[in-house]
Amino acid sequence: MISLKAQYGLKAIVALAVYHGKGPLQAKEIASSQSIPVRYLELLLSQLRRARLVSATRGKNGGYVLVKEAAKITVWDIVAIFEGKVIFAQPPEVKRGEGGKDKISFVWEEAEKRVVDYLKSVKISELQKIAQSGKQMYFI
Repeated sequence: MISLKAQYGLKAIVALAVYHGKGPLQAKEIASSQSIPVRYLELLLSQLRRARLVSATRGKNGGYVLVKEAAKITVWDIVAIFEGKVIFAQPPEVKRGEGGKDKISFVWEEAEKRVVDYLKSVKISELQKIAQSGKQMYFI
């Protein structure tokens, strides 16, 4: 399950991508446009800054800007910052077969592989275009 933290982080990155080239965007502006509590958003932006995806400028005209090109950032890059490299929890310890692996653990491993592959295929630039057009788009 992808946390609200990762979902909010993705919304913030897309907002910064949409605003790219227009100067810094303040956290309160992102928060109000994306319906994210500003204090929580500031914590998320701090993580994105440490990951070197955004930079911050202090002061009256300060704010956050996207550092990396939107076309070079994937949804998985954002999810991995907030979730780590594993989306699905390991299945509960049930009766183990030979080799120490649960006999159906392949289901979780394959599900995770497919989800990660999909998230790696969606670029922030694609979400930026959708956000700018105001249309909702479905990826299959």
